[in-house]
Amino acid sequence: MSANLSTFGKLPCAQCGARLIAPVWSEYVDERRVRHLWSCDDCQYQFETVVFFCSTETPGIVPSSLVA
Repeated sequence: MSANLSTFGKLPCAQCGARLIAPVWSEYVDERRVRHLWSCDDCQYQFETVVFFCSTETPGIVPSSLVA
């Protein structure tokens, strides 16, 4: 299991530190970002986090600038 998956559901509340299981709401922002809204049952604090994903694009082949 990757490090990212093994930490899912173990986010502490930003206010009281209680363990949060899953976001209340998630929003697709674009191909590289997802925003989550979290709400703590213990202290009712709400906050957002943003997950940034690596680009899936592979670098193109750049032609050599050397002239033979």
